[in-house]
Amino acid sequence: MRILTGMRFLYARSLLQHSAALALHRVSSGQKGMAIMKVGIIGGGRVGSCFAAYLRDAGVLAGITASTEQHSLQLAQEFGVPPMDNARLWQAADVLLLTVPDRLIGIAAQELQTSVKPAAKIVLHVSGSLGLEPLAPLQAVGAHVGSLHPLQSFAGGKTQLAGVYMALDGDREAQDAARELVQLFGGKAFSVPAAERAAYHAAACICSNYAVAVEAMAAQLMSRWTGSGAAAWEALLPLFKGTAANLEAAQNPAAVLTGPIARGDVSTVAKHLAALSEAILPNYCSLGLATTSLALANGTIDENTADELRKLLGGNYG
Repeated sequence: MRILTGMRFLYARSLLQHSAALALHRVSSGQKGMAIMKVGIIGGGRVGSCFAAYLRDAGVLAGITASTEQHSLQLAQEFGVPPMDNARLWQAADVLLLTVPDRLIGIAAQELQTSVKPAAKIVLHVSGSLGLEPLAPLQAVGAHVGSLHPLQSFAGGKTQLAGVYMALDGDREAQDAARELVQLFGGKAFSVPAAERAAYHAAACICSNYAVAVEAMAAQLMSRWTGSGAAAWEALLPLFKGTAANLEAAQNPAAVLTGPIARGDVSTVAKHLAALSEAILPNYCSLGLATTSLALANGTIDENTADELRKLLGGNYG
């Protein structure tokens, strides 16, 4: 049984690698008017290392560099590519992914501009909030520029990218290349113009970062009875996982809303407000007001109940 399981795993991995290689072959053979053969990565953090693993498995990784020579050498050994600096990587790659922190994208672009020969390379940054302005120095040396931002949280290692939506921007050549990379990663491409990147990124932060803040707030309150923050999170985790499972099964997140506000239980909400500390109260009220609007839109409460909740929560907010 174990042998069969291992064989199935190897076969599945082989199929994935073959599909990824075919995606790049279609582009390099000119089916879409482009010639992507090799991809280079500047930035050896979690995102860069994750992308490097996929590109290595597809046989299209030209190289990867980091902020120090020692780290670059380590990454080259890890991913089985020749060690090189950014200028050599520019020469070796057809597409460059800048996976450095947002604040360093413009600096990396300026440094490249002063050390490379003009060429029609494709350069993509992976920031969710920035437009294309930081890449302007590379446009000056003939590059096609764009962005590719995966809607995914990277915790290290080869993070799952299959099915992940990835936001694109840039000129036609850059977006064509980005779409091929998204296909290689097994993701889903969609376009977000530069003027709307901030709002797009805010949506991503609400989903990911703010969810963490809410869970941390709940764990802090729960620790009063569990004795520690770790025990509090252990107690809350099944509830969180159950909610996450419901969200995953639903086509509309609003449809899985439950709790006292969803059922119009004003007295229970009032008891919550009386029990909470001044430190938590504003956050609870802000979230409660948003939940009230959601419950009203869902039709689980009427306008009169919504008004009661708004007065109760609004009077305790701020």
